[in-house]
Amino acid sequence: MTDRLPDEAIVDGIEAETLADAREEARRAKRRAVLEAGARLFVRLGFDRAKLDDIAAELSVSKRTLYYYVASKDDILFQCNVLAYEAMEPALAVCADPAIPPLDRIRTLLRAYVRVLADDFGACLVLTQENQLTPESAAVLRDNRRRLDRMLRDLIEAGLADGSIAPCEPKFAAAALFGAFNWLPHWRDPAKQPTFPEIGEAFLDIFLDGLAAKNR
Repeated sequence: MTDRLPDEAIVDGIEAETLADAREEARRAKRRAVLEAGARLFVRLGFDRAKLDDIAAELSVSKRTLYYYVASKDDILFQCNVLAYEAMEPALAVCADPAIPPLDRIRTLLRAYVRVLADDFGACLVLTQENQLTPESAAVLRDNRRRLDRMLRDLIEAGLADGSIAPCEPKFAAAALFGAFNWLPHWRDPAKQPTFPEIGEAFLDIFLDGLAAKNR
């Protein structure tokens, strides 16, 4: 038997790796489709009413097929929340820059937040109750919520320190801001006009004009 040439072995290895990458990419795309369908139905029907059978029907696949990509309905909800928080990461990186004025960073944070809330993954953030998740998943969700809350409080405190924000209790100011934004998915269809970002800008003008120190 003739030994294979080294170059042939290299080519075969590259082709096998490319095929494996293509399969993994296809699997990620299908998993993403499952998560998108799940988020869409959770928002439309509510988590408790939406069933895995509904998600499978939405995708025209069998319920058994879903288990190739997710572990359970709870897992879909958890992963939707994870994707929503991941979409916030670029804004959080900007908000960590102390060279940017605190009020500008607050706008950056909440503009990014309202953009996330405008899609189904983001709506899951505020429509999800912790008791709908496993204790482990609920703990992750709780930590992510605390991270956003802490970021906003820190920015308010920075504004208090440099005099750009009028005296207030950061905890209450952060609760008021997030409270207003978090209700958007409850009462507003993101497809309607004005859009979520437009409403968000109006909220920011109202709140930040109220937060800003009057002598600036």
